[in-house]
Amino acid sequence: MLPTITTVSACGDRTPLKFDLMIPKAPALAAYPAVIIVHGGGWMGGSRKDYQGLQSLLANMGLASMSVDYRLAPQALFPAQIEDLNCAIRWLHQHAAEHQIDPERIAGFGISAGAHLTALAALTPDKWNTVDRSNQSSDRLRCAVLHAPPLDFPDWWQTADPQITGTMSPRFMLNNLFGKDFSQAQSTYKEASPSTYVTHAQKEKTPPLLIIHGEQDVTVPIRASQTLVDQLAARGIAAELMRIPDADHFGFGSHTRQVVEKIRSFYAQCLK
Repeated sequence: MLPTITTVSACGDRTPLKFDLMIPKAPALAAYPAVIIVHGGGWMGGSRKDYQGLQSLLANMGLASMSVDYRLAPQALFPAQIEDLNCAIRWLHQHAAEHQIDPERIAGFGISAGAHLTALAALTPDKWNTVDRSNQSSDRLRCAVLHAPPLDFPDWWQTADPQITGTMSPRFMLNNLFGKDFSQAQSTYKEASPSTYVTHAQKEKTPPLLIIHGEQDVTVPIRASQTLVDQLAARGIAAELMRIPDADHFGFGSHTRQVVEKIRSFYAQCLK
């Protein structure tokens, strides 16, 4: 029997967001490490319910998980999304003991738009706070896996392939996320880009990152992922890019088994 999902609500005095918790059904430990899963969908769609399979996979690795919702564009403009993710991270830190989770071993797993938010949370843990509190560490992730993350919004806008249209167009997604195009909000696009914060990243405060990115991805080209990893590594920060030769934006091509094993070993190392 698979572990069951417990749904909880949190985040402010607005309509609460929902989070789905899954705890491994393994021999009892003092406390489980946990992974916060952040869904994709171009910041406009997707749901915490999209990743129950991933939660089951993580449970089989001995990891608890929490798949989270966040407010969606264009009804909610940035920075609502990162504020909600930080709320989810903070909630899990504060309620870890109730769910047999170790608050010192909480990691992230972001997919596409969710990978952008996870990267931003990892690189700027104290920036997007909407509440006063004394414990700044409660927004921090121990490490994070990022699948196909948009990382540099100015570059992504300016180099977008004009043949990509509709909801998968970078410019369509960014217009909806910010309510403005790049020419109208250049500083906001830069501020929302994880790549902006690499030059200020500190080895002691920046969690290890594993980026998984398909070389055939035409929606979010792999270039920015390689640049981010190179820049972090140059500063002595643990960062690795797993390039998938035959994968596009949505999967792992013929390398699913290798990716699963890489994720397993990455979390085993950083959450030990």
